[in-house]
Amino acid sequence: MRSMSDDGQVPAAEASEALRALMGQLWLPPEPSGEWPVRVAFDHVPPDYRAVERYGVTPDPARARFLVPVAGSTSAAASVSRYNGLRPPKLRLSRALLGAGYRTGLAQLLLRRRLVVSLHADLPNRRIPEFVPTAHLGGILGGALVAGISVREPDPNLKPILQLFHRADGKPAGFAKVGWNDATRTLVTREATSMNLVGDAVPVRVPRVLHHGPWQGRMITVVEPLPQGVRRHPDPDQPLDPSIPLGIAESTGTFTKELADSTYWHELTDQAAAMASSGALGEDVRATAKAITAAMDRIEADHGVTPLRFGRWHGDWAPWNVGRHGSDLWVWDWEHSAPAVPIGFDLINWRFQVAVAMRGLELGQGVADAFRAAREELPGVGVPPEARELVAWLYLCEMFVRICRLRAGGGGWHARIFPESMLGVLAGLRASA
Repeated sequence: MRSMSDDGQVPAAEASEALRALMGQLWLPPEPSGEWPVRVAFDHVPPDYRAVERYGVTPDPARARFLVPVAGSTSAAASVSRYNGLRPPKLRLSRALLGAGYRTGLAQLLLRRRLVVSLHADLPNRRIPEFVPTAHLGGILGGALVAGISVREPDPNLKPILQLFHRADGKPAGFAKVGWNDATRTLVTREATSMNLVGDAVPVRVPRVLHHGPWQGRMITVVEPLPQGVRRHPDPDQPLDPSIPLGIAESTGTFTKELADSTYWHELTDQAAAMASSGALGEDVRATAKAITAAMDRIEADHGVTPLRFGRWHGDWAPWNVGRHGSDLWVWDWEHSAPAVPIGFDLINWRFQVAVAMRGLELGQGVADAFRAAREELPGVGVPPEARELVAWLYLCEMFVRICRLRAGGGGWHARIFPESMLGVLAGLRASA
């Protein structure tokens, strides 16, 4: 990530790496350019420039976690407290207090550091949407917008997410995901496509896609805001009724095919084999991909003629991607959705992700929970007894290939799913497959 001084295009060295990365993803030119009219600075406007946006940096530039729009107290308060029902209780309280602080003006006094986005004074107003994403989206959605923006550790597979609000009254306008490289552009495009396809065909509420299109080398998807009172799923140990992911599976059609004859299997094995043989990738990726390929060979030898039912999956079916509003179940984050995977993947994903991603348990526990879900929950979506353990192994291969693919794209290994742990799981396949 390029780094320049405060009179340059990204904040000075006092900013965290995560904050500098975020600013580059939102405001730097897609290619290096000496003529780019945007400057991002702390607490001042460079000479010959004019400020177009200001953000409070919470808690400070070196430890930035959230950018709060300070165009008005109402929109600032909304950006930190609007969706409090989806947050864990401890964070819910702190966000509620911070929202109250912005409404009263106290927070503006306490959080003094400002990140200022400026444009060259000679740039005509009509061209502002070319360089400021909120202005670009305001022209599409109608009305001036501000954004609350989370700051996350830099990773080539993560994308900025903007909570959009109308500047005048703080009412929510939507959520925008900004794909800034090949990997993230693919993800935001897949999300828009999937959400448009499933639409009213699934037994859940799916946010409408308000916009999907290119901007300055990025790809942006905007979905409608969630309802004001939406609440988080209360108990991750109690997954939703299996009829719901089954409805998702059937939403764009299902079919039955022998594993080895399925397009799904051919594509997954091809991805693993390509990484295993790529001289451009690190030895850690190649070695892990080789182990995955060997495991897949064993699976195909033992189960290639096993018939499986294929359908769509959400792709990240987990407690943090669902919420209740009255009698409606809302489901978001469809960027990993795919139309033809073995039915049952979503049920296994819930158990696996709760163990590994939510609770930080070792991979072995996530694997054990995946097989428990296969035994106890796959009957609810019609998977026959002889295929349940196979579906669990296929899910693990799917996840391991995804993790290797993300690593190959420049990301880090998951804290609980790194090469050694995956190799240990794959070594046990001979006894179980």
